[in-house]
Amino acid sequence: MMPCVTFFSTGRIFFGIVAVFMQVSLVFWPQAAAWARRYREVDGVDRLLAEFADAHRVQADPYALPQKRFRQVA
Repeated sequence: MMPCVTFFSTGRIFFGIVAVFMQVSLVFWPQAAAWARRYREVDGVDRLLAEFADAHRVQADPYALPQKRFRQVA
């Protein structure tokens, strides 16, 4: 409904101002809405990927000795 709110809430002031001007002209309002929706989807995907990467990060101990491998004798 209000594409400029998407940009102002994420801290993108310049994009928010551009979206306000696009909303004022009724001709460009659908483009502003599509732009905000696309931005919200991309931002959401990036946030989910970052959360997934943080959740599955393996903590490596730099002082740990390498594991020894033994041969099995048959």
